[in-house]
Amino acid sequence: MTGKDEHIKTIDDLFAAATPEQEALGERLAARAESDDDAALPADAVVEWATGPEDGFELLEQALGSSEAVERATGGRPSLTGARGKSPMMSLRLTPDLDAALRARAAREHRKPSALMRDALARYLDAS
Repeated sequence: MTGKDEHIKTIDDLFAAATPEQEALGERLAARAESDDDAALPADAVVEWATGPEDGFELLEQALGSSEAVERATGGRPSLTGARGKSPMMSLRLTPDLDAALRARAAREHRKPSALMRDALARYLDAS
């Protein structure tokens, strides 16, 4: 984001920055998405109801041409090593003070908190 949008950091900031026109459009789109009214669909539209996630993958495969194309399109974040496959993921809980310190340091260094945590863990394990 650049220019006037630089202050937008959270979804709440995004909503707070919305113009009245954007808010009205959002309300109309939300009402349409939540309605059972199919009147907005073209007369020749074919609606297929899914019975599970595999139905969605079948539709994606039809649209993209192959299961490999679906995997590339839905594969998520790239691996940290650059190799194919997913990087292992772990989560941890922080005290509010530690969380605040981590976020402040990440902001100062223009880095993501997860990158700082990986670096700190690597240094800790290397020192062991």
